[in-house]
Amino acid sequence: MQVLILGGTSFFGKEMVRAFFAAGHSVTVFTRGHAKPTDLPPHQQLTGDRNSLSDLMTVGKGKNWDVVIDNIGYTQEDSEKLIKAFKTAKHLIFDSTVSVYRYAKTSYPQPLSEDCVDYRSRPREEDLTDVHWKYARGKLDAERVIVEECKTPWTIIRPPVVYGPDDVTNRGFWYLARLLDGGPILLSNGGIQSFRLAYSKDVALAFLHSALNPKAFNKAYFVGQKEIITLKDFIDESAKHLGVQPQYINLPAECVGELAGPHASMINMIVDISRAEKELQFKPTPFAEFCRETALWFREHWKGDSTQLLATRPKELALALKWKNVVEEFL
Repeated sequence: MQVLILGGTSFFGKEMVRAFFAAGHSVTVFTRGHAKPTDLPPHQQLTGDRNSLSDLMTVGKGKNWDVVIDNIGYTQEDSEKLIKAFKTAKHLIFDSTVSVYRYAKTSYPQPLSEDCVDYRSRPREEDLTDVHWKYARGKLDAERVIVEECKTPWTIIRPPVVYGPDDVTNRGFWYLARLLDGGPILLSNGGIQSFRLAYSKDVALAFLHSALNPKAFNKAYFVGQKEIITLKDFIDESAKHLGVQPQYINLPAECVGELAGPHASMINMIVDISRAEKELQFKPTPFAEFCRETALWFREHWKGDSTQLLATRPKELALALKWKNVVEEFL
């Protein structure tokens, strides 16, 4: 199988390269060429701009790609270019997001199914000045173009927040850094937000198992861990594997804001994974297992800037102390 990955030099893009190579396929990665990882198996590297139709046409014209994976498409225009440039591919796979379920036909009951997304829906709460809504709308429009206009067999993969070693977003690592730093962690509304994460290696395997799989043609799949957890569950499990005892300060969401970390803004959105389990043989790694692996990797191998990761720590500790004093005075 000749596989082209648009964006495959960081995080779970690298896991895709590894997964397809391990399965015996020929892998080509198309990127701007800025990142040159040395920890990938043998593959071909093509350089260009994902936003340039000309560059995409050069890669697609006259090539016999079996599978083209778009790992860095975010807008309607991105999908339009993808479809035009790779008309001769046998299968297009688009990396989308759980955020498109903000546009579900019905919010309840949950779990939500893949087919409940309404591409014409414009919820009253939609706010395109908000980064989360803007991202969700971009992916929604990108999906719509593929569903309505793509003549090539396509598959859409919708992971939630992806987590694992080498995570470049640092979202989960934000909490690990505070566990290792010591001191209280601020919990917005007690950290009761419910969600699923996706293990980076599991996501890569979902792409592999959908590639040229007739069952996956012209369908969308949600792929994520089996367990439903809360933010507090995530921190507690991470702390256990790091060998530390977390300290919490519970505050109302309106009091703590962004100081509660990147996962505090996640909404209660539970999506059904049964379609992926049945048709892609998707078998998610247990949360405790990949949480442990990632926490230990962060402690032993992470090379990021801890100063930047802990940039708001003084404000957090000051708010924790102030809140503690208020509570003690009230009691």
